[in-house]
Amino acid sequence: MVSPSSPRSSTDSSQIASQIHHQYPPTCLSTPEETLYLEDLELMMHWCTTTYKTMACDPSAERIWQITIPQLSLRYPSLRQGLLALSALHLASTSTSSLRWRYLEIARAHQANALSGIRIDSEDAPECQSQATFALCCIMIVFPFGYRHIDSENDPDSDTEQPDMLDEFFEVFQLTRWLVSIMMHSADRITGSELNPLVEREDPPATMPDMSRLVVFSLLRQNGMEAMRDAAHEKDIYDSAIKHLSNALKQLMKGGEPQAFAFYWCFRIPEEFLELLEARRPFALVVLAHYAVVLHRLRDSWWMGDWGAQILKEIGDLLEPRWQELISWPIDATGCFLPRVEMRVRGIPTVPPLEA
Repeated sequence: MVSPSSPRSSTDSSQIASQIHHQYPPTCLSTPEETLYLEDLELMMHWCTTTYKTMACDPSAERIWQITIPQLSLRYPSLRQGLLALSALHLASTSTSSLRWRYLEIARAHQANALSGIRIDSEDAPECQSQATFALCCIMIVFPFGYRHIDSENDPDSDTEQPDMLDEFFEVFQLTRWLVSIMMHSADRITGSELNPLVEREDPPATMPDMSRLVVFSLLRQNGMEAMRDAAHEKDIYDSAIKHLSNALKQLMKGGEPQAFAFYWCFRIPEEFLELLEARRPFALVVLAHYAVVLHRLRDSWWMGDWGAQILKEIGDLLEPRWQELISWPIDATGCFLPRVEMRVRGIPTVPPLEA
């Protein structure tokens, strides 16, 4: 873990920091005593002018991420650390290699401080505290996707062995699952507050035919067939994972903004399904390949990049030909090219690639 930056404050900035702490006393989301560094000012300015736009799914959310949440962070230092972490990571994504390392280190230090302040709010916690917790979880969910994406591009010619793609994803998956569980605890208190546009959005008009029911039906049917072939096949666990995936696929087909629903699947699926994924069970990987379509729809976000395509390609390399045939729809829907996969369809519908 990268250690936090060393103090570089002036007398004036120390006085400003003291005034802020006096006006906004620490709460249960507080991190160790902070000093307002010029580095932090740079990051906060970048957030308020640029990074906030990448968190807003629609215009109604832009003001919340640009003004409301930074104002809230004056009272909740962990939220402030989260804003600085993602801002530094965003700067790393657009910087040259020498500056990229520096911003990555800064981002990781702020992330560690932000995560240390996350906890489930008590029933009698102030509403603004629940808002701060919810916003911080939103930020911390996208951070590990962006960090891995940027860090992997930092030195592509390095001889250092790269970590296994799926292992990295499962690690991010577990963190996302925990963060979403905390968000769900706070969600009821967000409704009706200033942050309400982040949880309630109007359904957009459909942008493509809804193939989700056919895709899900095909997966459920295949699951039943596998159960008849193998008595040890975990049919109920797979059924649960597929049915929860159907919600994400349905919203995707309707033209919904994936950032608003993409990560709830991580929280909804049974813990046992994660164990099947980590064991690289073929049908679990087939289901994950379909979820990769949702992640692929976020590919234009700087913090997501080609996660979805990489996961799909990794799965294609792991599966034997019989199982490869079952991921024809994800391949068609994303437009990904997998040399080892025979493009034969067996019970899985073919659809055009998803439009950006």
